[in-house]
Amino acid sequence: MNDAGVLPLDLREALDAGVLQRLPLTFLPFVNQQLRQWEFLFGNEKQSVQRLLLYVHRLSPAESAALFRDIARIEEKMGVKRWHLSTSEQTIQNSSELARSPYFQQWRQAVQGVFDAADRDALSTAHREGHRLILLDLPAALPLQRETTWRRWQGIGKAVDLDVSSQESLRGAIELLVNGAENHPGVLQSPAGPAEAAPGYVWVLDAGSDLADSMVPSQPAANVLLSYPRLNAFRENFSHAMNSMRKDLSDADAVFDHLRKIDVTPWCPAEIAEDAATREFVRALYLSGNGAVIFSNSFVQWGASEAFRRARPRVLAARFGVRAKPKAFTGVAVFDNPDEVNPAPSIDDLPGSAKDAEMLAWYVWLSAARYVEYQSSTVCLCLAESIAQVYVIAPSEFELQAENGAVSLDRLQEALNKWVA
Repeated sequence: MNDAGVLPLDLREALDAGVLQRLPLTFLPFVNQQLRQWEFLFGNEKQSVQRLLLYVHRLSPAESAALFRDIARIEEKMGVKRWHLSTSEQTIQNSSELARSPYFQQWRQAVQGVFDAADRDALSTAHREGHRLILLDLPAALPLQRETTWRRWQGIGKAVDLDVSSQESLRGAIELLVNGAENHPGVLQSPAGPAEAAPGYVWVLDAGSDLADSMVPSQPAANVLLSYPRLNAFRENFSHAMNSMRKDLSDADAVFDHLRKIDVTPWCPAEIAEDAATREFVRALYLSGNGAVIFSNSFVQWGASEAFRRARPRVLAARFGVRAKPKAFTGVAVFDNPDEVNPAPSIDDLPGSAKDAEMLAWYVWLSAARYVEYQSSTVCLCLAESIAQVYVIAPSEFELQAENGAVSLDRLQEALNKWVA
């Protein structure tokens, strides 16, 4: 997916000139880790690091000192020089030291200010790259209620009824919208659409396997397809290692260091095994301790959030699903795999899954809306199959904004194809 793991010439020149020596101590773990893992980064991540270092390199010593003045002052208050800080990579110990400091929020704001300055200096044009699409699906199995499903969206869009008179249900609707059917291309096959775009521009995250399975045989290698069931072997091996650790920082760092370095290729389905950047994305997702290892809907939501942060995809399709009820006496919040800790059979939790999916779909949109690329030219559609509605957040020029009655899937597909093309 990414270029070869060779740093660009201008970046190498900046490093040879000693640009890293101008950075505050708390910048070094992140920057050094990104440089070392360059071949595993997505294009947006490479640009962010490159913009920062080239910006600092162009500044005079006095100007770079001024840029980092607030961070240097905060590091002094934190007592960073007395910490056992790893400068080569981000560790749990590093994160713990930062998070315990009463100055942590001030530090985060100061760091963001530095990256914002580098971005302004680069005069980034990423937000002018064209239309974007976020397509979310709440499948038919989830028992939703028309009166409450869109409550969390706070009226920022509108609910549109879907005409299902020509079909029994909307089951499989997202597969149709994404992949298309005979004489009806999907959003990934539309003329000049994202199927021909740069690597990583199309992401699909599936709590089940139907959507991903329908795409694997024919999708370009540039597309990123992540399916919770298709990653079972990856997840089970990670869970086993996580469950073996003692709950202290030193042991956690040792286990995580092992998981960062182990070859995960044998655990991956073919569409991920063949691409280093995607393998490392999944590894990082499972190492983040956010429920993605345990709950399929958490996997979809957090995976989408990280895709926006790291890759800025032009098209992202995410399908939620049904999760099992949490088991008693298991630590589901961080590391424990409940199926290993508690042998009782899993039971589907349909009402809980519906509430999760309603909330997490909203979180996906909030994650995207943080970034300028998605704030003006993005259509976000959340399809609720069991209530035959779609929630639409879109600019005024999107065709469905003018629709007042129910729309068919064909009409919805036509509008989406025009948008992404």
